[in-house]
Amino acid sequence: MRRLATVIAMVVLLSVATVAAAEQPARVKATKSPEAKAFLGARPANAGGPDTASFSKQVAPILSRHCGGCHMSRSRGGFQMTSYEGLMKTGVVQKGMAGASRLIEVIESGDMPRGGKVPPADLATLKRWIDAGAGCDVDPAAGIADPPGPAAGAPPAAIPIRPAALKPGDVSFAYEVAPVLLKNCSGCHDDDRPEEGFSVTTFARLMRGGESGPAILAGKGADSLLVRKIKGMNIEGQRMPIGKPPLPAETIAIVEKWIDQGGSLDLLSPQERLSAIASAGRMRSMSHEELSEFRLAAARKLWRRAIPDEDPAVEKRGDLLVVGNLEPAQATLAADAAATAWAKVQRLLADDQKPLVKGGTVVYVFAKPFDYSAFWQVALADERPKGLRGNAGVIDEIAYGALVMPEAGTRGKEGDFANDLEALAAEQLAAAAFLVRGAPAWFASGAGRMVAMKVAPKAPVLKAWRSETAEQLQRLGGAPDDYLGDQADPVAVAAIGGGFVPAFVRSEAKLAGLIKSLDAGATFDKAFAEAFKEPPQAIYAWWAGRASKKMAGSGRR
Repeated sequence: MRRLATVIAMVVLLSVATVAAAEQPARVKATKSPEAKAFLGARPANAGGPDTASFSKQVAPILSRHCGGCHMSRSRGGFQMTSYEGLMKTGVVQKGMAGASRLIEVIESGDMPRGGKVPPADLATLKRWIDAGAGCDVDPAAGIADPPGPAAGAPPAAIPIRPAALKPGDVSFAYEVAPVLLKNCSGCHDDDRPEEGFSVTTFARLMRGGESGPAILAGKGADSLLVRKIKGMNIEGQRMPIGKPPLPAETIAIVEKWIDQGGSLDLLSPQERLSAIASAGRMRSMSHEELSEFRLAAARKLWRRAIPDEDPAVEKRGDLLVVGNLEPAQATLAADAAATAWAKVQRLLADDQKPLVKGGTVVYVFAKPFDYSAFWQVALADERPKGLRGNAGVIDEIAYGALVMPEAGTRGKEGDFANDLEALAAEQLAAAAFLVRGAPAWFASGAGRMVAMKVAPKAPVLKAWRSETAEQLQRLGGAPDDYLGDQADPVAVAAIGGGFVPAFVRSEAKLAGLIKSLDAGATFDKAFAEAFKEPPQAIYAWWAGRASKKMAGSGRR
């Protein structure tokens, strides 16, 4: 019955979405939830285009000016919006539909702001921003109102642009400090209604501080507000965490030592959520075997959350774990195809002496598209984009690829089904190998399709991919920021990447070299620059222009 109710609900949601889409101008919808952004390696969106208002420069000041007194510093009426993420969680903004947004409704009716009025120009800006997709061009967790300046005489909080290398004896923020903050601070200092305007949801928000100034004074652990608060010394107000026992002295000493050594970030980026940073720290600390066992348990738990009424078939093949709601014969077939694809991907991208992915990779295989949709809703807190039948990602400690089982007997030649299954598995396995190393979604998706073309060159699905590339490029356009800046949904990311990445990478050896650089500690941007000499924006502009001319010459419209 639960499965039937889920299916009915999904059908209703799909119908509503279809009607809404028909009433709006064609546009590409970006996946914006925090979970999805962490899962897909997404980055904050760039505002652009004549119909797009900048959230940071235009929209946030309007909200701060007209709404801040009641709904930022306070939670009047149980409604508070301290950041872009907090605003979107309230549901008052419907992306792409200003007319259906509660925010616009209460302004136009005169109900809000109480005792004042939003000027027509400001209202028009809000409408334009919502109709263009309600994008965000800054850290989504950053406060809408400008944060207070640092206390007198205190150095400004330093927010690094890239992870710092640890020296022997250094405290790891990812492994030692982030878990402490998540366990003891996140309940009061999240992004919904952060106490004192102080949020610990991302490293950037932690370093920005709150209404009382910066929480971290780099190099001055004992003087930092965070340390003074958890010690309960030289503070106004109560010791932290409120209502819980004091933190152990050894735990406080670790936090203080981390600040004394500079308060640096050692994994991922400042905009990543603290939960993702802590997971990365745990993964780094475990051995291959320990992480493999941990990942197996986590993969089963995620399945139970997504599809609670079906026990999955589970097959382990070396470093590969295949999980799916398939009949026994199909489960074996899927595991065989995935294992074959895994071996080929390993040879193309990695040294035979070490595993391609530490702890191995999970492959979720779904019998039907609606099973995949249920998984997507739980894992990414969003609706599965129409037409997407597979993706790769990293969520907490799970590095994974997911795909819908292709239908047997629908192809014209014997063996086409097996080739398609192998290609789909190779696509997601290769993409996961790049995502777990910090590569952005556009590159990981494109590399995944490039590797799949090498692994299963006779798969019929490759022809469909080439057609999708042209269709999605026409739909999205050739502006680099629209593709590389998180304006594209996962369907466009995969389809365009499948044409774009092979056009300049050219050989699997280049991909293998990039993985070696990432494993040696290079950031993706640095490894990319060393390998290809040009920034991705310039390469994309060149490729998109050439591809568009080719389509125009072929008469494609």
